[in-house]
Amino acid sequence: MSSSSTSTSTIGRTLFRWRSLTPIPVIVLIAYLLYRSRGHDTPLALLIAGALTSLAGQLLRFYTLAQARDGTSGQDDVLEARALNTRGPYAHVRNPLYVGNLLICAGLMLGANDVLAAAVGLTFFFGEYFFIIRAEEAFLRGQHGAQYEQYLRDVPRWVPRFTAAYPGRLNDRFDWRRALKKEHNPFTAWSLGFIALIAWERLARGAAFQSLWPLAALAAAVLVFFAAVKTWKRGWLSKA
Repeated sequence: MSSSSTSTSTIGRTLFRWRSLTPIPVIVLIAYLLYRSRGHDTPLALLIAGALTSLAGQLLRFYTLAQARDGTSGQDDVLEARALNTRGPYAHVRNPLYVGNLLICAGLMLGANDVLAAAVGLTFFFGEYFFIIRAEEAFLRGQHGAQYEQYLRDVPRWVPRFTAAYPGRLNDRFDWRRALKKEHNPFTAWSLGFIALIAWERLARGAAFQSLWPLAALAAAVLVFFAAVKTWKRGWLSKA
């Protein structure tokens, strides 16, 4: 492996480890850009398109995690692959979870309706995942050798192929409980972010706080959902 490839993998492993925190300064910057640009009217059709795009990304992540076995989808702070996922969503695209993340990010950018904010967000997204994906690919080459090399030839990195490269299901069991436990945090984060975008724009255009009660009710529903899943996940109800 060349020194540049080694450096890329090192950066990718570091970003993978801290991927929950690295977006924070970018989110702050985007929030500032939106603060400066608010007051224009985002078409309802664009808001709906953004919400549906983010929801599609969330559903893809949920669908993938309900099938992927523990230790095969890189959900912790270190790279791991006790088995190589090649079927189900992984038979169409190598990184279905990251495609889901991209759709969520793109949906939020549509809802923000700000070209500069979208450029910052998507540049950060592709910049970070450029390194993370290459670190993962180097790791999987070392773990699975020729099998993974063939998988790389058969399945695209980002743009899904229409037909499955490998037939069959990823897992005979669709574990929606596992997916719900893993996805309630990101769902809460992006959905509250989307609601905040709409609320801030309306306030910037002169709307009264009292007129935002439907958005406040929707945010409250999301928080109740989050609290219910968190309580169930940690078994607090069974301990009561």
